[in-house]
Amino acid sequence: MQDRSKVKNDEITMLVVVSACAHLGVLEVGRWIHAYIDRNRMRTSLNLEIVLVNMYVKCGDIEISSLLFRGMKEKDVRVWSVMISGLAIHGLGKEALGLFYEMESIGINPDFVTLTAVLSACSHSGLVNEGLKLLDRMQIDYLVEPTIEHYDCIVDLLGRAGRLKEALGLIQRIPLKPNVALWGALLVACRVHKDVDMGEKVAKEMFELDPHHAGAHVFLSNVYASYKRWELVEEVRNSMKDQKVRKHPGSSLIELGGIVHEFVTGDSSHPDSQKIYLMLDEFRRIRRMKEHQSFSGQMLFDIEEEEDKEACLSQHSEKLAVAFGLIKTKPGFQLRIVKNLRICEDCHSLMKMVSEFFKHNVIVRNRSRFHHFRNGDCSCKEHW
Repeated sequence: MQDRSKVKNDEITMLVVVSACAHLGVLEVGRWIHAYIDRNRMRTSLNLEIVLVNMYVKCGDIEISSLLFRGMKEKDVRVWSVMISGLAIHGLGKEALGLFYEMESIGINPDFVTLTAVLSACSHSGLVNEGLKLLDRMQIDYLVEPTIEHYDCIVDLLGRAGRLKEALGLIQRIPLKPNVALWGALLVACRVHKDVDMGEKVAKEMFELDPHHAGAHVFLSNVYASYKRWELVEEVRNSMKDQKVRKHPGSSLIELGGIVHEFVTGDSSHPDSQKIYLMLDEFRRIRRMKEHQSFSGQMLFDIEEEEDKEACLSQHSEKLAVAFGLIKTKPGFQLRIVKNLRICEDCHSLMKMVSEFFKHNVIVRNRSRFHHFRNGDCSCKEHW
């Protein structure tokens, strides 16, 4: 449009382009677009300011999004909700609650989106009591009828805290019909807390609603694999084959120099694949030297040799992306990775090692939250 057309960019163009940057998590391009808006002295409407705040949130720069938010002359409930949600997905639950109370204090009434964001903040930060109190207050104080999304947050909140029976009880007594997402939140908790019996029951509930739900099959298979119940793993896998259920492949994006590089698990198509796989070998050497445990129990297959398990785990898409980032940047450069699925325990452990050993801060955005890895620690504080 800039190179070949005389059509002038307008606010609608910028709204679409900034939203695309947010979706992909491409911070460098997003910064360029923001500078383009300022350089051309384009009128920044409330809508454009909101998408800019959201873009920086989704690209992992919560500090800049906060500065933009504080600098806005006009704020409606939408931008408050975006900022609260942004703090939530970055693991800043207490800050999100503080912003919510600030919004209340100046007379802006929350809507169902705002309340979903606050409940999500409680869930990501383990603020169980605060989340339960907010659910009780919704109808009385805010005149908002809880939706399935609100209950989903509470089930996730209780599940992360290990209160699985309470989460199940909530699902069974809510006035709405539970959907796949609600049962899925509990299934994730069952896997994390290794409750196989409840996990089986929850997976069956999901199959009743959606027999072809790949997530239920995969999580059930992973739970069995963690207990080395390989005959049941094979049973689930055969069921997936018979029903032609396909797991959505894991993929990760990393942006360097304004170019987005995409990797899938086991990818060898990148021009720098040879160097990337040499870096993966280096990861394995360092982990053995530092006695970092590989979470090979997560594997779906009955792989007898520990080295083979490590080789499969080492080729996850986010590992390929971070390896590529390391070979292309200098120490101290912040690496930003966007993954379409939840990061696994082994990759989470490796990112901590990378941030400590290679002196790079690493930010990983998965489908539900951000992980900021710095000096061997993660912002999630193992609450994910």
